[in-house]
Amino acid sequence: MRRRHWLMGSLAALPLPAFAQAPRAWAPPTRMIIGYGAGNITDQVARVLLEVMGQRHGWRTAAENLPGAGGMLGANNLIRAPADGSVCGVVAAAALTILPHIQRNPRFDPFPDLQAVTGLAISSSFLAVNAALPVRSLAELVAHARSRPADNPVFYYSPGNATVPHLNLEALARGLDFPMQHVPYRTSAAGNTDLLANRVQVTMDSFSITLPHIQSGALRPLAFNGTERHPLLPEVPTMAEAAPGIQLMNAWMAVFFPKATPAATVDRAAADILDAVRSPAFAEKLPIGTSPFALGPAELAERVRSEGARIGRLITEIGLTPD
Repeated sequence: MRRRHWLMGSLAALPLPAFAQAPRAWAPPTRMIIGYGAGNITDQVARVLLEVMGQRHGWRTAAENLPGAGGMLGANNLIRAPADGSVCGVVAAAALTILPHIQRNPRFDPFPDLQAVTGLAISSSFLAVNAALPVRSLAELVAHARSRPADNPVFYYSPGNATVPHLNLEALARGLDFPMQHVPYRTSAAGNTDLLANRVQVTMDSFSITLPHIQSGALRPLAFNGTERHPLLPEVPTMAEAAPGIQLMNAWMAVFFPKATPAATVDRAAADILDAVRSPAFAEKLPIGTSPFALGPAELAERVRSEGARIGRLITEIGLTPD
């Protein structure tokens, strides 16, 4: 058995294109590639899934962290893994819908190279401002930004160019036609420090970053980028209520197989995973700011396709160039 497992791991690591395997009797994946470091939110979600899958369906799947290139390293390893159902992977939205538009050589296209299985979790964020800014709604932020002189604009921070917060705030400013100046930081922590010091005024960074400062009163929430108002702050409108027709993105995580994985294997895995994702145990264990994202194979593939096309257009409009 030890030699058999060694051989399986060695074959999975070979840099060969995914290929169809001889059909095997149904068995859960033995290996899950996570293209992010231990403790990353995608890693946390993946491990919640493995725990619940073990409890509900007897899966004994080993997690393998392969961080690098914003999730692209893990995705590329998944593409080259055996397509017999023995290897699956958890990939975050940015690696499929953002990075292919800004890297010179992303080396893969998610549609021909990966098979969508199920959505797992999705995170939402607050549009928030420093409490010293004299605005209490998105409409007031728009009016205030328009009233500022060109040499003294409203500044917003993001944890880097082409991140979800950056693209969302650009989409919002363009959609509502008001000026803001982007200030990219290397980390959320650095940007948040300047936001609290009022050196920048606006953010849509992750829920876990902004919520404590909203609760302390240092930041004021203007809208929530979720499908429903958040139960912790029910007085804050959703983005759809505050800005009807403006499409923003949320960071999500999902399960994929190599493309040539047999359809019967994909369907069986999807059924098991969706059962887990819809369970109370899964929702209860998710990291703060995330919620279940129960999409089947066809729905997930369409989400990647439509969101990737929309974000590609936005990146072109902004003028972001490949690294």
